[in-house]
Amino acid sequence: MELITLDKDRVASLYEERMVHDFKKDELKPLKMILKALDEGIYECLGLSDGAGLLGYTFLVKQGKRYLVDYLAVYPKERNKGRGADILKLLRDHITDAEMIIAEVEDPIYAESSEEKEIQERRVSFYFRNGCSDTGVRVRCFGVPFIIISIGGSSSLDRSAMWEAYQSFYRAVLPKKMFDANIKLINSEN
Repeated sequence: MELITLDKDRVASLYEERMVHDFKKDELKPLKMILKALDEGIYECLGLSDGAGLLGYTFLVKQGKRYLVDYLAVYPKERNKGRGADILKLLRDHITDAEMIIAEVEDPIYAESSEEKEIQERRVSFYFRNGCSDTGVRVRCFGVPFIIISIGGSSSLDRSAMWEAYQSFYRAVLPKKMFDANIKLINSEN
């Protein structure tokens, strides 16, 4: 298994073939926004490859040596085989100079049904089982409440600095008006 860098054509195909199915419409950035961020060097798209094809993928927003996992998914036929764990391990190995890798995971406290809550609790558990830690920061991003987690262990940033770092990723990819309307701090136990 390895993570490979995806070129723009592969990203566009992946977007149309998988991402529109793997993520809710309100969670998915327009393809043109992703491609623009790639052109600007503030985005990285990686695929989990077994040498024969892709098994999953992760897209990252980059700010210097800090990274935000924007999307992470495993192809349906490869789910429940440890592929998500493979992506997280390989991601830590791939980005050797990272000061910080963070991700968003839906906060089950806000689930609207017991089924949704169960799925969200499984996602949170998956990340914690795979060496991630809770930063203590809670946000609402485009209406979705998230727990901000640190991949690979705890970050040296306090909650206030983590919130600032989190905002920097979205300021890099969103127009100011869209950022102001959609990126909110829910709470931080500072």
